[in-house]
Amino acid sequence: MELKKSVSNPMLVGCMELLKADDTEEHLKMFLTELQKAELLAPALIDPAPLEGEEGERKILPGSMVQLLMLPASDGNRYFMGFTDEGEYRLWEEKNRPCPTLALKFDDYIRLMMQKNAEGQTSTAQGIIVNPYGANLVLHKNLLANIMASRMIHHLKKEDGGK
Repeated sequence: MELKKSVSNPMLVGCMELLKADDTEEHLKMFLTELQKAELLAPALIDPAPLEGEEGERKILPGSMVQLLMLPASDGNRYFMGFTDEGEYRLWEEKNRPCPTLALKFDDYIRLMMQKNAEGQTSTAQGIIVNPYGANLVLHKNLLANIMASRMIHHLKKEDGGK
């Protein structure tokens, strides 16, 4: 997880456009493959606010509280947001207050959804919405869990010699 760095995901955006135009299993697989390689911008509340370093980079102080913002959807559930690039983030920012952004990978989102808090509860996030003011692709928690399970099975098969 890095504090706002420039991200660009042209292959992921292209796969999203293909999937939106023609929702096939092949296009979904292409999209999910690119998603697992991508870094997405995620708006967050950080307290205390990050400090600017000597070289202009912003740093999160040790012990800071970091909370990803979630988007309420029409189904009543809340989703983490992921933006493929700065332009997509600005579409959201125009209607909301500016926030620091973190560059998150697919596995970071999974970890945030699955990790338990002090009370033993997992996140209330029901998935990820990619580019909510653009393509608006909703990835539900069960799809994400299936991807993780598939990756684990693939990994175990490789360790077992491909059997």
